[in-house]
Amino acid sequence: MASGDLLKKLFKSYKQLDESEFYAAALEVIDEERQKKHNVLARDLQSILNNGNNKTVNNARLVELQKMPKDRERGTLLFDLRSSDKYLPDIILGDDIRQQVDDLLREYKSSEILRTYGLNPKRKLLFAGPPGCGKTLCAEVVAGELGLPLLYTRFDAVISSYLGETAANLRKVFDFAQSGTWVVFFDEFDAIGKSRDDLSEHGELKRVVNTFLQLLDSFQSDSIFIAATNHETLLDNALWRRFDDILYFEKPSIEQIKELIKLKMASFSHRKLAIDKFSAEMSGLSHADIEHICLDAIKISVLDGRDEVNDLIFKQALDRQVRRSELIFKSQPK
Repeated sequence: MASGDLLKKLFKSYKQLDESEFYAAALEVIDEERQKKHNVLARDLQSILNNGNNKTVNNARLVELQKMPKDRERGTLLFDLRSSDKYLPDIILGDDIRQQVDDLLREYKSSEILRTYGLNPKRKLLFAGPPGCGKTLCAEVVAGELGLPLLYTRFDAVISSYLGETAANLRKVFDFAQSGTWVVFFDEFDAIGKSRDDLSEHGELKRVVNTFLQLLDSFQSDSIFIAATNHETLLDNALWRRFDDILYFEKPSIEQIKELIKLKMASFSHRKLAIDKFSAEMSGLSHADIEHICLDAIKISVLDGRDEVNDLIFKQALDRQVRRSELIFKSQPK
């Protein structure tokens, strides 16, 4: 139960119809419940609060009033508009990167206080690291925690074979992003952010990088901009300086693998599962690999009519994922 002072603050702001104070007090209640490890309650409260968050409602109305931008030649939407139901308890992170995420959320929620000192919260972030290690999920968590819609940019639509169209599409995305408050997420960022010093790249891509730099520099919004890449070494040097913070996502440690297994298996009984043993065997796998193994093990158990995942079934799911990963590795161009 939240403290008496917090409840008084919540009721007082409601009585005075002070929406900003009510929202701030509600966030404090949620944070207090999380600190007490009441994660299910905190998640439910956050979900209820987000559904009533005016920023989300206003952006939804904005989308109804404005035509979402499309590629001129193909007519495809340049991004997906998503509502996130992911929160901090849904992601397992190392201590350093978790602190970066916590600092980001804290700064954003306290942006008005920072502005009184002439300071701005971090808004432009680069997520880097191997595939399947939580970059997209973390963007969804940021959106969920802040109650903001996620603008997921579709590079298959943004990148065009027509001269000048890719830059034009980027302008459309940024123009639309300025119309509201969102988490703007650019996945596979290296597709447009490749180094201009790469002699194998043509002049059009270099013009696209220049355009992107100009758009990012002039981007004025309360939105959070997140770019994610699996190939950070390919990025143009000038791009690195544009980001307020860089978060590097690594493959999980053995301790993090244990937490991932517990998280992903929480919905199904696994009382006798040798988590310590399997965690050591899964060292080197990505977060996505581990999630796939856990879900596969649950599916096998359900289809076999079992009410619990045992070691034999989990080993079967693990072996399947190892074979799948080997096939993927062999298919990669050398």
